[in-house]
Amino acid sequence: MFSGLRFLDHPGEMAQLVRAADWRGHPLGPIKGWSQPLRFALNLCLGSNIPTAIYWGPELIMLYNDPWARVLADRHPDALGRPAQAIWADIWNIIGSQLSGVMETGQGFSAYNRMLPIQSGGEPRETYWNYSFTPIRDEYGKVVGILHQGNETTQTVVSQQLRVAEIERFRELVDQAPGAIALLHEPGHVFELANEAYCELTGRHDLIGRSVGEVLPETKRQGFVDLLDRVISTGEAYRGDSVPIEFDRGPDRPPERRILDFLYQPLIDSSGKVTDIFIEANDVTEKIEAVEALREANETQRFVHALSEHQRDLDSAETVMDFTARAIARQIGADRAGFLRVTEPDEQLDFPAGWTNERLPVLAGSVAADSISPLALGRFRRGDTLVVHDVERQSDLVGRARLGLSPAGIAVPLMRGGRWVASLYVSQAAPREWRQDEIALVEAVAETTWDSVERVEAVKALRESESKFRAITNSIDHMVWSTRPDGYHDFYNDRWYEFTGVPYGSTDGERWNGVFHPEDQPRAWRLWQHCLETGEPYHIEYRLRHHDGEYRWVLGRAQPMRDDSGAITRWFGTCTDIQEIVDAREVLARSREELEEAIGERTRQLMDAEAKLRQAQKMEAVGQLTGGIAHDFNNMLAVVIGALDLMQRRIERGEGDVRRYVAAAQDGAERAASLTRRLLAFSRQSPLAPQSIDVAAMVDGMADLLTRTLGESIRVETAIDADSWSVIADPSQLENSIVNLAVNARDAMPLGGLVRIAATNCRMDETQCAGRDLPPGDYVEICVSDTGCGMAEAVAARAFDPFFTTKEVGKGTGLGLSQIFGFARQSGGDVRIDSEPGEGTSIRLLLPRDRRAAHRGGDARVQPGPATGGSETVLLVEDEDRVRAYSAEALRDLGYTVLEAGDGGEALRIIAGGAEPDLLFTDVIMPGMTGRALAEQAHRRLPGLKLLYTSGYTRDAMDQARSIEPAALVLPKPFGVNDLARAIRHALDEAPVNKSVDAEALDD
Repeated sequence: MFSGLRFLDHPGEMAQLVRAADWRGHPLGPIKGWSQPLRFALNLCLGSNIPTAIYWGPELIMLYNDPWARVLADRHPDALGRPAQAIWADIWNIIGSQLSGVMETGQGFSAYNRMLPIQSGGEPRETYWNYSFTPIRDEYGKVVGILHQGNETTQTVVSQQLRVAEIERFRELVDQAPGAIALLHEPGHVFELANEAYCELTGRHDLIGRSVGEVLPETKRQGFVDLLDRVISTGEAYRGDSVPIEFDRGPDRPPERRILDFLYQPLIDSSGKVTDIFIEANDVTEKIEAVEALREANETQRFVHALSEHQRDLDSAETVMDFTARAIARQIGADRAGFLRVTEPDEQLDFPAGWTNERLPVLAGSVAADSISPLALGRFRRGDTLVVHDVERQSDLVGRARLGLSPAGIAVPLMRGGRWVASLYVSQAAPREWRQDEIALVEAVAETTWDSVERVEAVKALRESESKFRAITNSIDHMVWSTRPDGYHDFYNDRWYEFTGVPYGSTDGERWNGVFHPEDQPRAWRLWQHCLETGEPYHIEYRLRHHDGEYRWVLGRAQPMRDDSGAITRWFGTCTDIQEIVDAREVLARSREELEEAIGERTRQLMDAEAKLRQAQKMEAVGQLTGGIAHDFNNMLAVVIGALDLMQRRIERGEGDVRRYVAAAQDGAERAASLTRRLLAFSRQSPLAPQSIDVAAMVDGMADLLTRTLGESIRVETAIDADSWSVIADPSQLENSIVNLAVNARDAMPLGGLVRIAATNCRMDETQCAGRDLPPGDYVEICVSDTGCGMAEAVAARAFDPFFTTKEVGKGTGLGLSQIFGFARQSGGDVRIDSEPGEGTSIRLLLPRDRRAAHRGGDARVQPGPATGGSETVLLVEDEDRVRAYSAEALRDLGYTVLEAGDGGEALRIIAGGAEPDLLFTDVIMPGMTGRALAEQAHRRLPGLKLLYTSGYTRDAMDQARSIEPAALVLPKPFGVNDLARAIRHALDEAPVNKSVDAEALDD
């Protein structure tokens, strides 16, 4: 009826609008002048019931059909004949480059579930679309326009999102991700994680710990490493859609080309630094290739779109598959078509739906996957379509197990997450040469149909999930509620209504606050608003009105649920009746105050009693020590007094041979002097002052003291290695430790026994030191053992605990072993107990070896030599008259000239009077001026003056008090004439001026 315009002879609004429009002055010109390609394309567009548009010419002028008018919404009818950029200004940044790419390259473009922020009612709305751009060519092959077909998938995408949210709500996570996933650690793009799908995609299973450039060099050549570098530098994610990539499959095989949708998502730490990149990739090769092949034929395209439109109206997976099987079979003239599902974990093949024209039997039931030939099964698992033209000629492909195979057929595997999950098959009752476009059509139908199957199953799962949620929440005793992200309450379980007694739905929204106690409402509301703003968990106690009218205390909790981007999607909360707990807390609070007061009073009484006990123990210890010392001194004095008395009697009778009495008196005096020195060293109280200690010398020197201290019923035995090393420790603390261990050993042997003190060298390696918190190295082990009653394992385990003791009250403080433990650890060593009941006890003290070569001057020893005198002048300074008189007479007997002074001042006056002595022999501790102060002033007046100190204090005590120089020469009191002679001679002949050596051992 429109002569020459039959291409517009279509019913509907758009054909009428095109005919009625005034095209004069328009870039397209009058309709009569439109080109044949435009007429053909518009005819195809207006005749389609699929939303279709045409963009024509350089300006991309839009013409469209009635279904597309519904897509345009409020942009229709103004969009007719306008440029695409003006119509799609809100999404031009997305589709503009896609359209220009099709016009320039002649290559089609498609997108699936693509988000387009299309404005509606003046506001952008997040929508999702499947759409394609197909080039339209003129008779010369030039691209003159674009055919645009698309359909909105927002409902499907949202359904999928809701399904994921519901799955997250019940924490039902899948065992493995559906896509290829990897995690790269930065810097260096090093694989830290890669799932099986990723390894299968790349063909590599040795990814972990290696960089992308190292293990996948082909990706670097293709620019993917540069994309990773860009993500690192910008901190922004990169998403690639339908990106081709070639993977190397071996030196003798060509690269395999795949098409991927992938995401590079940076993981950023609190400082803003990218620490990792999360990779997610989906292999869409088969889907893209199928769609590309489908685009080549408009007829095929219309069929697929019509099929998709009809599938939207179906509400079950079985009906979708049944309808599709019938439609595809009729479309390509097949005798049978259907779907199979692959079930896990035994990989059974189920045939849920199918159609046949009865030339071939229906496939139904289940069979094992290995019923298929290995070659065909391998193709399915790789996602490769199986095409059989003649089963007899292709027996190598199908093998002996035909699985009801027809003479010819096509089977398309459907892959999800790199895994074979289903197949669409079509069969022919006779051999058939399948065309490439037929294969492409079956592949495209398989993909689009399975999308529809997953959509309806997602909707079904969502409904089932909602039902499960309600059933679960109604089966528990807690009150359960849920809100939208903005805090709007839209769900309560039955327990809430049973507790409160309010009608169903009456507390939705913000009306829940009305059942709170009036005093708790402002506090609960403030906290809830704070949690909504910050996303922090909700935790509060408040009073809720019970259905009996009384208010009861409840505990309210709520946690937000977040999506992958961290945005809150819902809140889930509970209320728990805690009235009985609150009542119990009040009772407990009153009881606690009374209990704390009673405990405080009892603690004060125990502390007072403990203080008194410690004082009594101290006094007992002092008494025991003084008694032992008095006993030893009485024995020594008895020898001295007895020898002197016998010597006096012999002299009075005129007998001259009294040498043995003199020797006995000297021996007793020397033993008393030795005991005095040990007591001074033992009693000194000072901070830990570690120094080099000759363990052998120390233990030998303590033997007499230990023998006297432990009593006659205890035998003391020492076993010291001849080449025993020196150690680094505080000498006083080490002596205290040995004495304490020996006393403990004695107490463990009330009937007497043996105390053995041994010292051995030991070298500790890392294995030996591992459990003792010690560095590897050389140590000296000092072991004090006894033959006493021993300790049980439980007692030995607590022996080093402070205040732990097995002795009866008043016999010990329980601090001895804990102090030894502290001394050992502070000295860089350790202490251990070996004990068995009835077998005795060994306590092993481990101290580090002294490797230092240098020693202080006072540690040098002078070998005993002949006691010779001299003619030099000695200035003797001593505040004790009898000691000074004895020393002066002894020096004169040795031939020296002696100048005597009672204190430092008198000595300086003698020097000021012109005296020039060769040696200053002075006591250290004197009233007024110390020996050190005297020596310093005397050296300023007589620079060549030699120096020798004498003192009744120990060398350590004088060092600590800084009474003498570190390298000064000291003659300890008491001393004999021979000791005095050797020390004076050594000081005059060998010691340099202002630097002397220790003569403490001149009597050794």
